[in-house]
Amino acid sequence: MKKKMSLTLKIFLGMALGIIFGWLFGQQISSIKIVGDIFLRLIQMAIIPLIFTGVSCAIGGLGGDLKKLGSIGYKVILFYVGTTLIAISIGLFIGNIFVPGVGVSAPTELLSAPITEVKTPKVADVILAMVPKNPVDAMARQDMFQIVVFSGFFGLALSMLGKQGEKVLSVFSIINNAAIKMITMIMKLAPYAVFALMAWVTGTVGITILLPLAKYLGTLIVALILQTFIVCGLVVWGFARVSPIQFYRKILDAIIVAFTTCSSAASLPIAIETAQEKLGIGKTVSQFALPLGATMNSDGTAMYHAVASIMIAQFFGISMSFSQQVMLVIFAVLIGLGGTAVPGGGMVTLAIVLNAMGLPIEGIALIAGVDRIAEMFRAVLNVADDLSGAVAIAAWEKDFNRDIFYENV
Repeated sequence: MKKKMSLTLKIFLGMALGIIFGWLFGQQISSIKIVGDIFLRLIQMAIIPLIFTGVSCAIGGLGGDLKKLGSIGYKVILFYVGTTLIAISIGLFIGNIFVPGVGVSAPTELLSAPITEVKTPKVADVILAMVPKNPVDAMARQDMFQIVVFSGFFGLALSMLGKQGEKVLSVFSIINNAAIKMITMIMKLAPYAVFALMAWVTGTVGITILLPLAKYLGTLIVALILQTFIVCGLVVWGFARVSPIQFYRKILDAIIVAFTTCSSAASLPIAIETAQEKLGIGKTVSQFALPLGATMNSDGTAMYHAVASIMIAQFFGISMSFSQQVMLVIFAVLIGLGGTAVPGGGMVTLAIVLNAMGLPIEGIALIAGVDRIAEMFRAVLNVADDLSGAVAIAAWEKDFNRDIFYENV
């Protein structure tokens, strides 16, 4: 009897073939992107019921224990802010060493392209934007943070209703399991979607646009790799005392989906399933921490803000003092808390950071052509960081099953 190829190998094969076909056929194969778009829509279709019922059940399952909720909540925020600071610091450090903006030449028409002026949001506005006025509208817009806030309050209210609330939570649990089952079915399309998206990216971007900005891309990718494979690995080993190598093996499907879709939101359902079924993270932590992480913990985007800002400043011959770089760290953290987990969101938030730092927003045109490539690596870090944080918090809260983590080694 022949052994079936694993989903991970199928996805890898799809990615490799996509790159080859994109390189061979170029723009002629760009129409195949529709296969990837269908896959993304199917995943997005499952996100809202998964998060709403999952977070409600996670908070409702605490039985109104506000002390327990506060314990998990402060650890989640502490971890996310801490790793974001580390990511930005690494980005600035690598950017200052590699000086990616020096020696870069770009077509003059790029720099003359009109850029919409943006306003830097106030801290109060960022915090206020986290609270939904209309939960249905938040769900329609797929505003992750607002959905998590509403779901958390709703779950807490249900837990205070006693047996009546337990009945609703029981139904939510069934819906959540159905959403996970739906994702399992959708994931069977992943290899074909990955093939289509990689063929489209390779065929559309091409090699010629990469060469002038290879130094910038290389700087960013080195910084992202350091955070992904050293910082995340140290977090997993330091807090849970488990093998980082085993951790990366277990999360492979989630990070490949993130790489090809450029979205931590699109890979969120797979990340939650991975957390519970492969990493041994309890439902309370996984269903609360990971949806929050998809919005708050965008370390890849924060690092991109740092490297891109340094690159643009160097290109225009603007010297950034140490104090200005400290301010950049603060702005990037604040912007990251209200960031977006969808493809292209990093460009929008970069414009806000540049505006706040007094750097030329026109500099975005320098890196716009290769942003899709950079975004793929940023999404990998975002997902790996969320999952490593979930492992750490689960171990901290004693909601971590080591037997599941080491299952099928």
